[in-house]
Amino acid sequence: MRFTSRVCTIGFVAAALSLGSFAGLKAASAADLKVVKFGSVGGMTDAPIYLADEAGLFAKAGLKVDRQRMTSAPNLMTATATGQLDVAGISITPGLFSSVQQGMQLRIVGDKQSLRPGVSATRLVIRSDLDQGNEAKNMQALKGKKIAVSAKASSVYMLLEDLLKKHGMTFNDVQVVELSYPNMLPALTSKAIDAAVDLEPFLSRAMSASAVKVVSDLSEFVPASGSTIVPLVYSEKFANEKPEAMAFMKAYLQGVRMYNDAIIKGKDKDKAIAVIAKYANVKPEIVREAFPAGLDPDQRVSKEFLDRLQTFFVQQHYLRSTVDVSKVVDLSFADAAVKELGPYK
Repeated sequence: MRFTSRVCTIGFVAAALSLGSFAGLKAASAADLKVVKFGSVGGMTDAPIYLADEAGLFAKAGLKVDRQRMTSAPNLMTATATGQLDVAGISITPGLFSSVQQGMQLRIVGDKQSLRPGVSATRLVIRSDLDQGNEAKNMQALKGKKIAVSAKASSVYMLLEDLLKKHGMTFNDVQVVELSYPNMLPALTSKAIDAAVDLEPFLSRAMSASAVKVVSDLSEFVPASGSTIVPLVYSEKFANEKPEAMAFMKAYLQGVRMYNDAIIKGKDKDKAIAVIAKYANVKPEIVREAFPAGLDPDQRVSKEFLDRLQTFFVQQHYLRSTVDVSKVVDLSFADAAVKELGPYK
């Protein structure tokens, strides 16, 4: 079977493929591979694609992943909506919902990064010199202080509000400022800010420098099954190319399961870390020390969480009205892949 698509596509093999089979597959010749364009901000949360690529899954399916890094969710959305990208990992912002209102047929098809109890690469941290030893005292210590978030029009801003409410506080009790993730550690070190909702790999770097202490992993404010904060998104054109779209999802799902087996369960962990470090261009110890990102092994997406998030955006005046989430989420690809490969165990 030959696929004709421009998407970052992940080919697929038997569901039982493990990290131990790296380089064990016979790849198709380069001339026969069909390119799939995949966009993201890059980094360690592209691990499923790195692992699947290293295992030869794409080449085995006659596909080649063209990974393209972009700096922001709006850029990724525009590129996916216009067909410049076939698949992308896009943070949930008001623009994702408003794009649907404007007729852009983007499809949330799976999970690129999620939070679940005990598994979170996104955490609220406080400067070490302000640390009071526990969550309740730290939250009270932050009254009147500056807390940095990457963007107010984001899921982490809503989760921060949830944490404040838990401790009898509101946004009026703190000063929330917007700051890019790379700039958070310098700002914390210089005491320009007092706390931050940080994420990997910047989070581990801040902790390694003894600059911060974790206050909360924020996972208590999402459903027990977890919630996607960066979904996997298909362009309309790619979603309509059923064989290619299905092949991508099957292989991506296998990459996700390889990640969970290795990083969460410890199976072939050293091999997985080496692969992720190579593709993400970071040192293996950074991957090893990092808090793992959630990646749902069955590619479930909580529509309930998406509804709550867009309602929050409306309340914050970042979105005019809500949309029917069922028009945004299409889990048919993931459902079919799980049916073929079986539920994750």
